[in-house]
Amino acid sequence: MLPRFACAATLAVAGCAANPEFRAVGAEQVTATAEAIEVHVVVELMNPNDAPVELTEWDYSFTVDDRTAYSGKWMASLTLPPRDRMLALLPAVVPASFGDVAAARWRIGGSVGYRATGQLDRLLYQLGINRLSAGFGVGGSGIPQGKGQGTTVAPKQGPAPAPAAPEAKAPEAPAPTAPATP
Repeated sequence: MLPRFACAATLAVAGCAANPEFRAVGAEQVTATAEAIEVHVVVELMNPNDAPVELTEWDYSFTVDDRTAYSGKWMASLTLPPRDRMLALLPAVVPASFGDVAAARWRIGGSVGYRATGQLDRLLYQLGINRLSAGFGVGGSGIPQGKGQGTTVAPKQGPAPAPAAPEAKAPEAPAPTAPATP
């Protein structure tokens, strides 16, 4: 009986990984047609674990001024380094019937599937035993016209900043400066 209990306890503890943490960075209009506006939402992800965490799939909704504009799934295909952070870009589409969204309040939320990266964790994931997911919900205000940036690694600047308060204004990028002439 003791070996069975030990085996069950080992499997129960295996694959225990803390959920990734999320913070809103901003949203921007990428392209617009007569039918819709393509929006890119940038979120910062933090891995609080001592080992990498592989994100598998996003399942989310994007709301603008409390109206659902988009719902869908997106393959994550990201590995968060241990105790580090990254920026991730999530696409969304806002119907043209929503009007001008440049100053609109927005929110993105849902869940992201992930898996721990240890050998036992991978085996349990492949067997369908250890399917982890984390819920998230972040937002801000303002969806300005932008250039559309890809997924990038956040600069390393000590500990990750505190999560943004819901409906906080999205930060604006500083204007580029001309190089100094010698």
